[in-house]
Parts: sequence; C-alpha cells; structure tokens
Amino acid sequence: MRKISFLFVLMLVLNGCSSDDDYVVDAALNGTWVLNRASCFCFFGDGFDFSAHRLTFDSSEQRVTVQNTDETQFITTSGTYTFSNNGNVININGRQYAYTIRGSSLELSFLDNPDIADDEITLFYDKN
Repeated sequence: MRKISFLFVLMLVLNGCSSDDDYVVDAALNGTWVLNRASCFCFFGDGFDFSAHRLTFDSSEQRVTVQNTDETQFITTSGTYTFSNNGNVININGRQYAYTIRGSSLELSFLDNPDIADDEITLFYDKN
C-alpha cells in the first residue's frame, strides 16, 4: 500500500509540473507585416513613409526578419533573428512586446521600463 501511495503522489507531482517558458506557435503571426504607423513620444515629419519597415515571421522556425530603412529603425536593426513567444508576449533581440492580432492587423506594444517616461511605443502593422 505504501508503494502504491508513493507512486500515486509521484505521478501527481510529475503531471503537475509545467514550464512557464513553453514556446507557443502562433500561426497567425506567420507572413509579412508592413508598418503603417507608430504611436510614441517621437516625431515623424508629415508624409513619413512607414511602409519600408517590415516584419516577416516564421513561427515554426522561431525566426523573424526585420527590414528597416537606413535612416530609421523600429524593433531592432535589419536582419534575421530568433524570437520567443509565450502566448501574448514576443521577445525579439532582447526586447519584449505585447502583441495583439485582429484580422489582418498586428499591434506591438513595447514592454517598457515604467521609470522611463519616453520609451513607450506601439507599432501598428498590416498583413501584406
């Protein structure tokens, strides 16, 4: 009886363990997203063309390709990076963003340091 009780408790403990860092494959992220506007404590002149800034996600490979212009960058410098996703937060090159997908729109909000007033930025993308 003692062995059965021990095995039962051991099974419960092992089944109850899970990792909070599990990677979530979100197929809705897949594809190319084109930036259409940014909301931040920054100034972009009239007629600023956001469309040269793109993100291309491949969730199955956990890779994102970032494209920027030479003058302006969002997220990080142009290149291909691995990213992690825990369900509603993605981490790209050490920066975390809460994300929401609504139809063909992606909203990324930088998870900023609350002690710094001017590092808030929200980026709005459309699926290409």
